[in-house]
Amino acid sequence: MFIPMRSFLIHGDQTRWLLADLESPRDDWKRKTGFDKIRFCAEQAKQHRLQYFWVDTCCIDKSDVIELQTAINSMYRWYLNAKICFVYLTDVSAPTALGEQPAVLWEGAFRESRWFTRGCTLQELIAPASVEFYSSEETFLGDKRCLEPQIRDVTGIPASALRGTPMSTFPVTERKRWIGKRQTKYEEDLVYSLLGIFDVHMPLIYGEGREKAWKRLEEEIRREMKGFQHNDFSVSFSLFNVPETQHFVAREKELAEMREKLVSDGSRRVVVLHGLGGIGKTQTAVTRLSAIDLQQDHKQVTEAVKSWLSLPGNTRWLMIFDNLDNPKATYSNADTGIDINCFLPEAYQGSVIITTRLSLIDLGWSIRMRKLELADDSLEILSNTSGRGSLKDNVDARKLAMELDGLLLALATAGAYLKHVSVSFDDYFRLYQESWARLHASTPALGSYQDRTLCSTWQLSYEQIQRENTLAARLLTWWAYFDNDDIWFELLLCPDTDRPAWMDEFNDELSFNGAMGMLHNYGFVEPHDLMNSAAKARGFSIHACVHAWVINTLNQDWNPELARLAVDCIASQVPSQNANQFWVIQRRLLPHAMRSYTIIKNGLYNRVSAFNNLGLLYADQGKLQQAEDMYQRALRGYEKAWGSQHMMRHRSAINTTQNLGALLSLQGKLAEAQMLYIQAHASLEALVGPSHKDVQAIQIVLMHLNKSIQG
Repeated sequence: MFIPMRSFLIHGDQTRWLLADLESPRDDWKRKTGFDKIRFCAEQAKQHRLQYFWVDTCCIDKSDVIELQTAINSMYRWYLNAKICFVYLTDVSAPTALGEQPAVLWEGAFRESRWFTRGCTLQELIAPASVEFYSSEETFLGDKRCLEPQIRDVTGIPASALRGTPMSTFPVTERKRWIGKRQTKYEEDLVYSLLGIFDVHMPLIYGEGREKAWKRLEEEIRREMKGFQHNDFSVSFSLFNVPETQHFVAREKELAEMREKLVSDGSRRVVVLHGLGGIGKTQTAVTRLSAIDLQQDHKQVTEAVKSWLSLPGNTRWLMIFDNLDNPKATYSNADTGIDINCFLPEAYQGSVIITTRLSLIDLGWSIRMRKLELADDSLEILSNTSGRGSLKDNVDARKLAMELDGLLLALATAGAYLKHVSVSFDDYFRLYQESWARLHASTPALGSYQDRTLCSTWQLSYEQIQRENTLAARLLTWWAYFDNDDIWFELLLCPDTDRPAWMDEFNDELSFNGAMGMLHNYGFVEPHDLMNSAAKARGFSIHACVHAWVINTLNQDWNPELARLAVDCIASQVPSQNANQFWVIQRRLLPHAMRSYTIIKNGLYNRVSAFNNLGLLYADQGKLQQAEDMYQRALRGYEKAWGSQHMMRHRSAINTTQNLGALLSLQGKLAEAQMLYIQAHASLEALVGPSHKDVQAIQIVLMHLNKSIQG
């Protein structure tokens, strides 16, 4: 019995089991070749808590014509409703668990498996929501999502079809190509296996031959789509106007081999021409193309296409404009930039998608693409691009995914590196932090957009920003010396009188907002939501991966002046504990202050004036080690400036000594704290007199310290 939605489907490429086999004595069918498939199926069904499992060859009585007709016409729907489908590949060997061996050891056999050549397996692959592949040793190889790149290459089926996109959205000609060079025992079955793909039904006539079966299928498809005029507007997609040499000679052997390998059967065919630069690879490839000259200029071609797209009834088309990153502004009369309206059909029909790095295109419905929010989605991209199987339980992979923070291109780039280089996820994470630029320079190019590395798109946007808003470009460069999260207007009000002239523009809030707006338009910056924040001033953030690029590319040679100005800004914003909501400001400042600590530790900052303020912030926020380091640096700076005998005549040195004493007291270093308080008390008393309230406050602290030390 077949129970939809609770069934368990399994398909192997081993000796077929029939209904008659199961009806024979138990001892007979248990000895038959292929019993392992049935046993494996039962075990998996039990593990997945499924009540029934179903095997097509066992569960269809082919001697019953009506049952056979019903089964073949219903097969796609049954697969579509299946809980899970297991593929048992007897010609793929993988003895150990996937995580214990690289995919390269079994991937070749997987790609060449007989399972991909059978006609009936096309619907078994496409229809079920979940398809899992197992080796002959019953080792899990992956599901159709994580093995998607390999399956696409082998079958030529687009990813969207494998992911459950309705079949009706794919052109008829494309769906026909998916059958490719698949084979069936009976030639008519190759056609019948497509019934569900086209959502049609027709009687089976074995003996009519494949050609007549095709004609009947095409007639059913036309009848199903009657009234939609699908075929009236069918077009082929080709690439023309590729430059070609006028006198190409030789290479007959290579051209013949290319013709053989590139014969189209509906699946993808790839030829890689490699050799010494200048040896003729490009012209050999160009010669293989069909040379067709367009007799019209581009404007005429554009108008012809627009007219065709505007024809009455021609509504089921999709046009994509990719990378419209230089649009003509509606308020500008300048000739630069592309006016997208010149390329849109006049008739209000069809569908258009525009991709761009800008947010200023005032056309249609705007959707801002943001980072992936779910860690499991990031892990799936890492899994697919690295070819390392499921990573849900890999702690190091999850740590890397969190660092890359949902940025697709960063995840794909990491996966490309991990696929070609035998390092662990933990080693990649370490290299990412220690040698960012070298790591990305050695990363293989991605399969699509090979000219687009992780950084090149950002570099293009940055160069455009430089041309449009210099202040925004400077701000992005300066961001390297702050934390990536939460920059606000007041933070950049630098008190340093020795600052460059361009920084004066940040004293104007309109200029600040304009710069941030420009960065936001190009996708670099995301504004914070004030509704969910205790902060009064809106903050802006950039993605952690973009921040790494800003640090390692825009600031490849660190700028001591920018580093100094950043620390000055951060230190000047540290509030006293008497300030209103001082803890909110301190919490916002702390990540930037930790960035400052790195700058200071690297020797890029030595201004004593900021050390005490940063020490106060670190101490209040529980960063005691950093606080002690800041106080010590401040005292060494005072000593260097005023001398050891005179430094304690200055109130700033006395305050820092007192602050260090308080910090040591918190750490339980009471004797050291006592000595510092005694020194601060004596110096302050000499400076302001014994009756001053601050002197008396130190006396009280010393009294408590003495009691604690004496027990």
